[in-house]
Amino acid sequence: MPKWDRRKILMLGVNVAIIIGLLLVKTVFATSIGTLFPAAATGAAITVLQLIAIIILLLVIVYTFLGFNPFGLTEPLVIGTIVGFILGIPDVGIVLAAMLELVYLGIFPIGGAAAPNAVVATITAVMFAKILGITSVSTKDLSSLVAIAVPVGLLTMYIEIVLARMGCVFYSHWADREIDKGNIGRIGIIAALGTFQWFIAYLIPVLAMAALGMNQAAVEQIRSFVTNPTVKTVLSALGVAGALMPAIGLAWLLKLTYTKEMLPWFILGYVLVAYLKIPILGIALFIGGLIFLVWRKELWELFTTTGTETQVAERPKILSKNDLVKAFLKTAFASQWAWNYERMQGTAYAFIMTHIEKKLRKDIEELKSWMKLHNEFFNTNPIMIPLIVGIDVAIEEGGGNQDIVRSLKASLMGPLAGLGDGMFWFTWRPIAFGIGASIAMTAGVLGPIVALVLWIPVVWFVAWLLLQLGYKYGFNIVTIFQSGKIEVIRTVAATLAVAIIAALGVTYVNVIVPVKITGMHGAAISIQSAIDKIMPRLIPLLFLLGAFGLMKKGVSPVKVLGLYFLIGFVLGLIGVLGTP
Repeated sequence: MPKWDRRKILMLGVNVAIIIGLLLVKTVFATSIGTLFPAAATGAAITVLQLIAIIILLLVIVYTFLGFNPFGLTEPLVIGTIVGFILGIPDVGIVLAAMLELVYLGIFPIGGAAAPNAVVATITAVMFAKILGITSVSTKDLSSLVAIAVPVGLLTMYIEIVLARMGCVFYSHWADREIDKGNIGRIGIIAALGTFQWFIAYLIPVLAMAALGMNQAAVEQIRSFVTNPTVKTVLSALGVAGALMPAIGLAWLLKLTYTKEMLPWFILGYVLVAYLKIPILGIALFIGGLIFLVWRKELWELFTTTGTETQVAERPKILSKNDLVKAFLKTAFASQWAWNYERMQGTAYAFIMTHIEKKLRKDIEELKSWMKLHNEFFNTNPIMIPLIVGIDVAIEEGGGNQDIVRSLKASLMGPLAGLGDGMFWFTWRPIAFGIGASIAMTAGVLGPIVALVLWIPVVWFVAWLLLQLGYKYGFNIVTIFQSGKIEVIRTVAATLAVAIIAALGVTYVNVIVPVKITGMHGAAISIQSAIDKIMPRLIPLLFLLGAFGLMKKGVSPVKVLGLYFLIGFVLGLIGVLGTP
């Protein structure tokens, strides 16, 4: 049997073994495999068709998340809404999704770092809401599910590290062997299979939760269990802990974007919510207008001079517009396929360049040499990858050698990663989905729609523009980034983000002090009312600033999360903290 066939069969066997193992998870929660599907028709919470729909959704999420997130499908606000509709609890799904969005708003996997998995945490939280039979859309009733979802996200992160981030190293080496054989067309298949292994990692907790929801006996036992008075008290305390969770994500986001110069904007965001009670969208528009007035001169200079300082060298036109469009679509959907700790985005980059190299290289040995280069280590912000691809294509079309291309990728990876992560993952993404989450709390499905309208056109337009600029100006485009002019965009966006973070924090870190004391003449005095008369929304502000202060001192978000979970649970249990 040929060597390649043996490896292919071995990998297929590994994936089949994983899937079989996942199916066996069911045995932990039910007495027999035969009860898995019939239960859906006799009182189970989740049906077979609903599970299939969720699995398909998860597959789409993984394959687009490992691009530049072109449809925003990694966001809890979007995922929870869709899963809510699938399970027949759309109102519950939307509100729970909005709450989880605020928890994970500042937490996003960048570079080589893994992060608590928001995708699986959201899916399983909505599934558990269906198992519990929750129909209320009150944030007080749903807060306990937020607290339960957080450990699921952490568990999935570790599964992802082992099965996906470490496990997918195999695929980069497999691509090396196929390049040596001249089988360039197989790189796309290899990258796709590596991405499927990411899907398997995400699927494990989802199947475990589904196993509970598809078994009638398990559903009845769970629902009976949560009606116990003691359990209700514990769940209420968990609800307080869950209400504190948004402070973690927002504080981490504040740490990444805040500078001392932004303090007035933070205070303004707090004042507009706490004292004037202006909705988050209104705050974004108002502060956005003020920011534009402050930085209007710098923005005008940037947009009127960009590109005029570069000299474009003439080069032969070998590639067509269709070639560029194809490269762009690959970056949109596949720029991180088969991501792993050794090569990171290297194999995905090789896949992006396959059709380009086939057109530019007629000698097979030359083609193999260039594909080996592209399969080397590579990692940057995925929305910025089109810029590097555009420059790379321009250089190669103009006859540039491998040393120039390797230097290009090495020199731009780091700076563009910092710029892209700051502008998109930790600035525009929180703005778009933070506004959407706040709208969803009161206007339902309009929230995720607004968020996607803010996200999708922007990332597609910017990514396509970057590809065009890179291809048109080649290496000369670097002068624009080196000039520092582009930094004004990040400063403006970060300033707006800081103001919105303040508004979101004091609005949705939704805890109160329910304690009452006896005053003169035996009258009961509410401590919360007294606090509100001095400084409204002070308790949420203090928790937000407390988490921010701990993170500024170097305490990791996971440790702060654990601390806040413990504080919320204990103080909720003894009645010092509560939810409105």
